[in-house]
Amino acid sequence: MRADQGMIVEQAIGWHIRLAEAREDDWAVFIEWIEASPANAAAYDTIAIQDRAIANARFPEPTAMSIAISAAANDNGRKHWLWAAGASAAAAALVAVTLPSLLARHASSYEIATARGERRTVALADGTSIEMSGGTRLRLDHVNMRIAVLEQGEATFHVRHDSARPFAVMSGKIEIRDLGTVFNVMRLPNRLTVEVAEGSVMYRPDAEAMMLAPGDALNVNEASGHVTMSKMAPALVGGWRSGRLSFNGQSLDEVAVTLNRLYGINLILASDLSARPFTGMVRFSGDADRDVPHLASLIGANLRRDGERWILSDSEPASR
Repeated sequence: MRADQGMIVEQAIGWHIRLAEAREDDWAVFIEWIEASPANAAAYDTIAIQDRAIANARFPEPTAMSIAISAAANDNGRKHWLWAAGASAAAAALVAVTLPSLLARHASSYEIATARGERRTVALADGTSIEMSGGTRLRLDHVNMRIAVLEQGEATFHVRHDSARPFAVMSGKIEIRDLGTVFNVMRLPNRLTVEVAEGSVMYRPDAEAMMLAPGDALNVNEASGHVTMSKMAPALVGGWRSGRLSFNGQSLDEVAVTLNRLYGINLILASDLSARPFTGMVRFSGDADRDVPHLASLIGANLRRDGERWILSDSEPASR
């Protein structure tokens, strides 16, 4: 084993033990380490697999001979040698006993989240990258890097295709399986949207098995189970990355939620506006002083500012 490989293995063992008592900062450092190199991820996987094998192994009971040898080791030279050997055996036994229990105390999955208005790109060791928009929560797995769970928010996935190990995105009870793709997924409380820019994905491969090609957009109302398909320019997929947001009949309330999440602003709609549908593509800069008045002008709404809050309401009826 080369020196650098030995160092990586030692680091992997150290992380395997340390994560049992890890705090949030420790997990952040661990994620950076495991994503820094495929060798790091491979070493950690190997340690975890060997640990599970040790947990299932049966060790022989001490024999009378080994007990007699230990009792006979009274001279200084042999006592030192036996102490060293005994320490190594004790350490191995300690690892065998404690690592399975430590492993059981933490899951292999970990969470990455962005605040409203924050963006982050996550690079996985398999070559896949994930661009996360604001207000997004994603769950990944140290052991199985070919699965991601989108719990809320929006992310664009640039997947390195592997036909033997397809990449899957889970959100709620829905699975989207990669077939060599760049695609965007948005999770709202009762709605999921999938848009494909390159390649293709399969929606619910174990059920409907609907294939989505470049320019396909799928919208699922999870309350009713209704699925609608539409078309869009592939260049507009994941438009939040460039500030180009496309809406197709979504309520203005959903538009406001999207802006608040992406840019960290505080936009509030009066009840007379929230249900109104909106269709169109709008370019936003992330500057609330520019974007909110622009939106108000587009939808013909009144705009009022209250501290950090922007309040939109329906135009006042003409006076009689």
